[in-house]
Amino acid sequence: MDTTDVIEQLSRALSAPVRLIGSATGRALRAVTGTSAPLGVDVPLGIGSLALRIAGRTRLELDRREWAILDAAVLLLTREYDDEAIGHRERVCGRLLDPRPSVRGDALWELRSRRWIGAPGDALRVWVMIVEDAGIVAQVALGRHVAAALPARTEFVTATGDVVVLVSATTVDVDETVTRIEAEALAQGSELRAVATADCSSDQDDLQASAQQAIDAARLRAVMPQALAARAEDLGGWMLVQSVPSSERLLKLVSPAAHELLRGDEVQRQTIEAYLDEAGRAPDTCARLHIHRTTLYYRLEHMPDAVRAALADGLQRSTLHLALKTARLWEQDTRSSAATPAMPSSATAPSSDAPSSETTRERLLA
Repeated sequence: MDTTDVIEQLSRALSAPVRLIGSATGRALRAVTGTSAPLGVDVPLGIGSLALRIAGRTRLELDRREWAILDAAVLLLTREYDDEAIGHRERVCGRLLDPRPSVRGDALWELRSRRWIGAPGDALRVWVMIVEDAGIVAQVALGRHVAAALPARTEFVTATGDVVVLVSATTVDVDETVTRIEAEALAQGSELRAVATADCSSDQDDLQASAQQAIDAARLRAVMPQALAARAEDLGGWMLVQSVPSSERLLKLVSPAAHELLRGDEVQRQTIEAYLDEAGRAPDTCARLHIHRTTLYYRLEHMPDAVRAALADGLQRSTLHLALKTARLWEQDTRSSAATPAMPSSATAPSSDAPSSETTRERLLA
């Protein structure tokens, strides 16, 4: 994460000029105290004399949400300059999705061994939030806030692109936790597009696969017009849709009817998609589209030949439905100018000198 970006995002969030002062090797800086300091508020990073200076504000003027944003910026900058300067627990959790497999495995082993979330033999639950139009500072602040607000022990892991990742015990109720996360995000002023989760069993030594499943499930929930289960394990065939590579040629080969609809009238596409979503039930389809039943039948009768043929055949009808949903996902990816990597890693990635798996194990067992 670029230092300039962090400072610019912090400045916008606080509506005040912010700059980084001091040096990593300088003498430690004492924070400005009081409510009338002419230079504003200085917040030390804990590395040499480095500090964030917020001009024109006092400590008493900063509300709880602004302090959370400020703390998130301090965390990101501390990772950038000296990852060892942050708390050990937060550093370990931040490495659960490190780009290096050995570091990920080491972090998961330590989290379990120290019983930070549950017993070593317990499964873990990965939570993913898809956040709309938020910078990395706001996302880290949201992730840390939600982790602290949930009733069960939950740790913030990372944030990148539009993804925020947390990890908790599997003993928490999924529906209740989703509702709580949505409420906390709303209270923080964040626009949450979707929440999803996937479990990491006790015999897995890497959190990456479960995190990717949760991300895929969250993206499905964000795009699909109908409500889908929050657990990746409950999505069944919908997870196959997420894995299909974007290819117009493949779409045309698998479902000529879907290809015809995508190239044609948007009203026809919406009508067929709603009709299939509602399992062919005319009353429900009409209610969803806000049209009369006669209008629905007229539209269906005047569909392209390929579409009417697909609706008359069970297999083709199912394929058409999945193809239309797949196209929705492709379009969502195309509209996203800042596509999220397959696995979050860079936004809060630790420095390259992280200890090896053997080093940490030896230290803990000593």
